[in-house]
Amino acid sequence: MQTSSDEKVLIGSASFPKPFANGLEFNAPAHGTWNIVHIGFRIPGAHQIYICADNCLRGVVMTAAEMGELGRFSSVVLEEDDMTHSGRIEETTIEGVTDCLNKLSKIPPVVIIFPVCVHKFMGCDIGYIYRQLESRFPDVKFVRGFMDPVMQKRGTTPDQRLRKAMSDIIPELPLNADTVTFAGSDMPASANDFKTILESNNMTVKDTADCRTLEEYYSTGVSSLFICQYPAGLMATQAISKRLDRKYIYAPLSFSYDTVKKELSESGLKIPEGFFENGIRACEEELGRLKKLAGDTPVAIDYTAVPRPLSLARFLLDNGINVKTVYLDALDPAEEEDFRYLAENYPELVLHSTIHVVNRRPVRCAGKVLAAGQKAAWFEGTGNFVNMVEGGGLYGFAGIAEFIRLMEEAFINEKDLRDIIPRKGLGCRSCI
Repeated sequence: MQTSSDEKVLIGSASFPKPFANGLEFNAPAHGTWNIVHIGFRIPGAHQIYICADNCLRGVVMTAAEMGELGRFSSVVLEEDDMTHSGRIEETTIEGVTDCLNKLSKIPPVVIIFPVCVHKFMGCDIGYIYRQLESRFPDVKFVRGFMDPVMQKRGTTPDQRLRKAMSDIIPELPLNADTVTFAGSDMPASANDFKTILESNNMTVKDTADCRTLEEYYSTGVSSLFICQYPAGLMATQAISKRLDRKYIYAPLSFSYDTVKKELSESGLKIPEGFFENGIRACEEELGRLKKLAGDTPVAIDYTAVPRPLSLARFLLDNGINVKTVYLDALDPAEEEDFRYLAENYPELVLHSTIHVVNRRPVRCAGKVLAAGQKAAWFEGTGNFVNMVEGGGLYGFAGIAEFIRLMEEAFINEKDLRDIIPRKGLGCRSCI
């Protein structure tokens, strides 16, 4: 029997929602998840400007360079004198942004400004900065970003606030009852039951993660309904729904048939006859193929692949798939029921931290391991993995069946782990 340690614990002995103590953190070199640079570029034609010290700029500049988007990226460097003179940090920020914009060949229609931690430490008048910039550039929509990673352990995260700020510029347009928008996610809806049902009802489906022009992005303001399927996008979806007085649905990828039935049934959409039965049948057929292929092969899951990793672990274990480890660092309150179920029925399932300092070297288990997610693949040292982040736009029975199919494909075809792991922002353009 495996025993617990600082970096891992058996789920039967774990505490909810924090199975691990806070401390010095390790950042595993799997970077397929999106950061604020990737997210900001989801607004077509938007230009990003970061105002911070050289050391902070290194990471965001590299991300923009790796994406091939340096033409839509500028920076203003803060120096020590900016922190020691009253009003200097406001002046440097305003004049620096002004200089960046005036040096561009064309003033962009949308500019995302990123102050940083030091603006808060210095008591900077952020409102004054934006008022000055808006008076100088009246034709520009300024999006209020913030890069303050020191605040990630309390309150809302920088990417949650950025997503909300990005939704704030979507205008209120005359309501179109036949238009629905997927919002708040970085991954466009793909194998997704909501999308299938909407299209079967002859409704227009928009997606903020798949807009090609700024006009298309703004046009989502006609929507009668917003659908959010990624936890970090919920705050933004709630905010735009309230501001425009529209409805919203929050339904992240779940691997529970009952949850899918409930969410679809309560959506108010007309469900085609036999939809549930056909969907479950497709999932069961894929499960049969996966079990025949994988047999007793150990399976590892990580939280970056799907928003509800315990739901996935429960689903696979209940269907005879040999899940051994779930890599995560905290537990979503929405997964408490799955946590209790797994703790009672599969108490030897291992929860393994990804940020504990012990994890500076991967586990490198002997034998073949099938992984779901880049971090699980890196820790297990396996090229047999589902290369997905944020649920991949999947939802419902179609999403479950597609995920199982991807597990089958991953079992058969080994990926180049060394090539994939260094690449930032899965699904983004990459110049690496």
